[in-house]
Amino acid sequence: MISFAEALNLIAQLDLRPQRAELPLAEAAGLVLAQDVALASDLPPFDRSAMDGYAIHPQSGRTTYPLLGSVAAGSAWPGPLQPGEAVRIMTGAPCPKGGTVVPWERASAQGTEVTVADPADLLPGRNLARQGEDGRAGAVVLSAGTALSPMLLALAAMAGATRLCVEVPPTIAVVTTGDELGSAIVDSNGPFLSALLAAWGCPATRAHARDDAAELSAVLNRHRQVQVLVTTGGVGGSERDLVKPVAQTLGFVEVFHEVAMQPGKPVLLMRHPDGRLLVGLPGNPVSVVATAHLILAEVLQRLGARAVSTWTTVPAAHSFTAKGKRLLFQPASLQADGRVALIPWNGSGDLVAAAAGDGFVEITIGANWQAGNPLRFLPYGGSSAGVRGILPR
Repeated sequence: MISFAEALNLIAQLDLRPQRAELPLAEAAGLVLAQDVALASDLPPFDRSAMDGYAIHPQSGRTTYPLLGSVAAGSAWPGPLQPGEAVRIMTGAPCPKGGTVVPWERASAQGTEVTVADPADLLPGRNLARQGEDGRAGAVVLSAGTALSPMLLALAAMAGATRLCVEVPPTIAVVTTGDELGSAIVDSNGPFLSALLAAWGCPATRAHARDDAAELSAVLNRHRQVQVLVTTGGVGGSERDLVKPVAQTLGFVEVFHEVAMQPGKPVLLMRHPDGRLLVGLPGNPVSVVATAHLILAEVLQRLGARAVSTWTTVPAAHSFTAKGKRLLFQPASLQADGRVALIPWNGSGDLVAAAAGDGFVEITIGANWQAGNPLRFLPYGGSSAGVRGILPR
């Protein structure tokens, strides 16, 4: 058995990289950018009118100017304005060289002439967005590693990109195991993992195998095209725990098995020579929740999963003294005052208690804290709050 820190270190040592693909902007939302995006041209690409009005080339002592025509957004005046000339102009249109923009409410037009009452409105450069003032061609506006929100996709489009090189989340299959599921025991692990993986941007296929080596082998082999196999149950030490020996017959090699943590001690990580991974989670539901957040998440994040929960520091709502002999991750709930309180629970099968919380508090061996002390807290993925009060505890 290894420590939790050693397990994380072994995951970090694996050569894991997200796959990449070039996708249209519309298909890249929420994905992680794999290459920088630079401006294809200056922004704005020309001196742009900031409002509807009149582009006027001022002439000393003059307040009335002939209107030569109009410039709409998307069009351009065929040349510069000479001193004493003016054109109507719309917001976003290129301002002819020599022009300064006077908003329509600051001028009066009669037929083919416009009059400006206040000479201050004719100062050069008024109401213009100058070429390149937002950014120069070649400037990087989005860096690789950035998660693409709708706002950032808009920026990529403004920069001139139509397709983006992004990290593609890994393909995953969830395989629940055990004769008891669907008969004596309701399967909560399959629905939980499907929803959690979807929240992390990794939709998964699902399958089930009974406690039969041939059946499990066939199910795992049927999903050999996916990058990550996630199993639940069958990773203990009994003769009915078949995941590890069956995976070994398929060529998978153990990275680690059994971690000094509670819940989730029997967790298993294996790798195939072709690069595929198998993450064997225990069968108890809270063990699945814990190891999915603590072990599986570490693997998937290296492979390009998004929105994976991250540790934060939260003050304790009460005092506590640890009595266990393993690193403990206990369900806890965030209080209205921003503090976190441990939830009484009955161990790794008590999903009711875990679901009443908002995440896990890390409790080291011999931990002793008082109310207000900082605690490491990991929120559940895919949700900002639990279902406090589902049952009285």
